[in-house]
Amino acid sequence: VSVIIPVYDIPSEMLKDCAQSLLNQTLEDMEFIFINDNSPNTQNKSYLLALQKEDPRVVFIDLSQNKGVSNARNEGLQKASGQYVGFVDADDTCNVEMYRALIDSAKEFDADLVFSGYRDIKDGKVVEEHPNNREVLQDDAAIRQHMANLIASSAGNVGSCCVAVWDGIFRLSLLRKYGIEFPSERTVYSEDLVFKLRALALSNTVSFLPDSYYEYHISESSYSKCIDVHVIDKLVSMYKIIECEFSETLDEFCFSSRNASRLFASLRFALRSAPLYSGRLSFFRAVV
Repeated sequence: VSVIIPVYDIPSEMLKDCAQSLLNQTLEDMEFIFINDNSPNTQNKSYLLALQKEDPRVVFIDLSQNKGVSNARNEGLQKASGQYVGFVDADDTCNVEMYRALIDSAKEFDADLVFSGYRDIKDGKVVEEHPNNREVLQDDAAIRQHMANLIASSAGNVGSCCVAVWDGIFRLSLLRKYGIEFPSERTVYSEDLVFKLRALALSNTVSFLPDSYYEYHISESSYSKCIDVHVIDKLVSMYKIIECEFSETLDEFCFSSRNASRLFASLRFALRSAPLYSGRLSFFRAVV
């Protein structure tokens, strides 16, 4: 398993916690690709360079200009050498059994994708668990049904399925065969959802584990890092990409209403996550 971790301007202690949770994984046959996205935090760069010297599993890539999380992940996909690839945010952590459990399931079912549950952590405490149902999807109809539910439920609700990519692993040969990459978060809202749908659409077997292995750390910056005056343009781009790429495939699942539900749920989330101080007025003017 190759794990791709984009790093920008985050507190050094959070990065160290993230790195240690990866280095301590019980699965040993791994590589960890840390991509410094031209971060102004020189302390983090020094730490990662030292880590690379200490542990041969660590790969450090230093980008000369800031490209954003999506482009950093795509850069990691080009460098990855594992059979499977996972993604971790540098301010989160993983249970030490996560990748062993994921790869065991991938081997058992010859799965293209494997996903676990996750937990929300705030101030060092678990505030909510998001387990999966244990299941294996091995036919096209079941996978398409999951894709539709990932966009929104038939009742128009969103949130029951994890749209982030950090909850699982993806067969790297599948991603490379079909050229699956992340759209830029600077132009598309919820780039993880688009990537996940693209991978699901081309998968033959998808496995789900119930355990909440990934540890998502909630902070104010988590909610606001992609909310700015361009949010409406990003939302429209998300809506159009999903419509263009998946409307025909998911037509039998009331696709149009689900996509509209995703759009307006994302808009509501963006409004709740509006900048508190600098940029607040310009943000709401842009929305209007």
